[in-house]
Amino acid sequence: MKGQRLDGKWGSIHTTALHENTVAASALYNEIVAAEVCEALGLATEPRTVTPGRRPVMEIAGVLHGLIRWTSRRSDQIAACLAELEHEYVTAVDDDGELKFLPVVSERARAKLNGMAAKMTRPPKQKARPLAQLCREWKESAIRTSKVAVDVINSLLEYARAAAAAIRARVAAVVDVALAAVGVAATVFVMNEGGRFHRRHLLAEARRHLALVLRGRRRDPGLDDRIVAAAISTYCLDISEPKSVRGLESG
Repeated sequence: MKGQRLDGKWGSIHTTALHENTVAASALYNEIVAAEVCEALGLATEPRTVTPGRRPVMEIAGVLHGLIRWTSRRSDQIAACLAELEHEYVTAVDDDGELKFLPVVSERARAKLNGMAAKMTRPPKQKARPLAQLCREWKESAIRTSKVAVDVINSLLEYARAAAAAIRARVAAVVDVALAAVGVAATVFVMNEGGRFHRRHLLAEARRHLALVLRGRRRDPGLDDRIVAAAISTYCLDISEPKSVRGLESG
């Protein structure tokens, strides 16, 4: 796999670094897509708790829970399979009858099990269909199975825009870098056992923080890096040691 550098030259992508930064890249992708959709359609995002005890996710404001549930059939399949895999994980024993793993599923183990569940429940690919046909089928399915009133479905964009206007009126798009650095550093410290983490963990959390604060608004480029720099300089201690020439490079 090749990629173009900032100087215009092409080179092989460092796949290990790419894999390590998957979460941070995913957070950036979600943030940018939400901002572009909200800007184009006059919408806003809001936090919603999907799983009790876990961090909320950002979703389009004004979309009723019934419609969200209607689109979550794939997620329900994965969740059901994940529950079975987690049960097998915490009850697995070796030849001596001793537990193979810890009785509590860690975040890292859950992420791997979730990937397994997604793969095990993945449906076969369907043939491509025109977007107009898909929109018509989705609307008919929502009216038939979501239990949401037809007039709400027909006027969904208007409902979402009204919710966005209410959010814009009461939530200011102000990012306090110093305050954000405190929250980001504290969250990453708690989420990583022993308080050991990398810059990419701070970057992912900074992007989640921005998505929560800005509610679908665009942000200045580099604002996430400024939050991370503030968190590192004020609340973190570098205990790493470069082990190669690559490790000595800037960044």
